[in-house]
Amino acid sequence: MPRRSVLIGLTGAVLAVPAIGLLAGCGSGEPDPLEALALRARRDVTLINKARASGDLPAATTQRLTELASARQAHAQALAVELGTEDSGDDTDSKAPSSSSSGSDLPAVLTALEKSRSQASALVTSLPRRRASLVGSIAACCAAYHEVLS
Repeated sequence: MPRRSVLIGLTGAVLAVPAIGLLAGCGSGEPDPLEALALRARRDVTLINKARASGDLPAATTQRLTELASARQAHAQALAVELGTEDSGDDTDSKAPSSSSSGSDLPAVLTALEKSRSQASALVTSLPRRRASLVGSIAACCAAYHEVLS
């Protein structure tokens, strides 16, 4: 057997082993837990914008909601970067709550913030350090805005 053929065959085998290892991890079937957090962040933005648009809230509350919408949008984008996806925002309008715009949207925002905080907090201890710091900061932000808006 020519030496060149053997070397080419060995090189191909050496390169194939890591690729097989990577593909083996792809078939786990479990979705990334950050996907649900990103979806919730996009839905929160829609809900917050709906509450802001109601016109029934004091100016200070509307300003805080504007800041919160920016923060939750930043969360969605940071999670999309971590997931390696583009934040298309496709789920925001199609899954928005169907209540009419009124001052009653503020309690819905508070409930959504509490759910977001709770979901993020529950994940922190099960994630690698880098992801845990991102998710922990999301939980803290949601908790802080919940307090400010209550």
